[in-house]
Amino acid sequence: MSKSHLFFKPTLYIVMAIYIAFTFAFLAMGDRVIAATIPEDHYFELITSLALFVTACLFFYGFWMARTSIAKTRVSLIKQVVYLGLALLFFFGAGEEISWGQRIFGFETPEAIAEANKQEEFNAHNLAAWQNIDFLNANTLFDAFWFLFAVFTPAVAIIAPSFKQFAGRYIPIVYWGLGLLFLYNYLWAKVAKVVYQAAYTFDRISLTQAVQEIKESNYAVIFILVGLFAVLDLKNSK
Repeated sequence: MSKSHLFFKPTLYIVMAIYIAFTFAFLAMGDRVIAATIPEDHYFELITSLALFVTACLFFYGFWMARTSIAKTRVSLIKQVVYLGLALLFFFGAGEEISWGQRIFGFETPEAIAEANKQEEFNAHNLAAWQNIDFLNANTLFDAFWFLFAVFTPAVAIIAPSFKQFAGRYIPIVYWGLGLLFLYNYLWAKVAKVVYQAAYTFDRISLTQAVQEIKESNYAVIFILVGLFAVLDLKNSK
């Protein structure tokens, strides 16, 4: 990929940094703004679901492109499976975020699922058996995923070019600048709990949960950039 591409220029990262900081500022904009943006099926949750769906489409496109444009070698086959797996993972995340449209379409949660689900919703990530295990709950697994995929692996690729050459045959290597956006968002979430504690007065959702919703939404938006970079990088590798 050409070094003149947007991913290698500071403009993209400055815009994203401003956007991320602005989203956390919603916590100090009063109950009316918070009520209109943070609860379920409002701005941040819908953006999360939509962004994950767009990311899934990008990786599906990458998979299709690999199937139709790249020689069917053992290495390319593995990479095809990885792109397909990521597409399915992000599609699953998009559906889970809005409980597969349950509140939008108004269908009831099956009794067996309602009894096992902490929020009595039609989704898997709130199942009690899953949420009760700290290192296996959805939030922990998601944090581990973005850190390993978007931060740790690119960092190793910078330190060891031979690793990048080898691993790049099998998985998309995220550009390290995008990894910094994930870390920036994570740090902002930590700071927001302190900075906006006095200003946050909305009693229907705790400050911790509100910060979590905004943080997840920002992660999802960054993942669109990750998916786009992975597709462009795949095109470049042809």
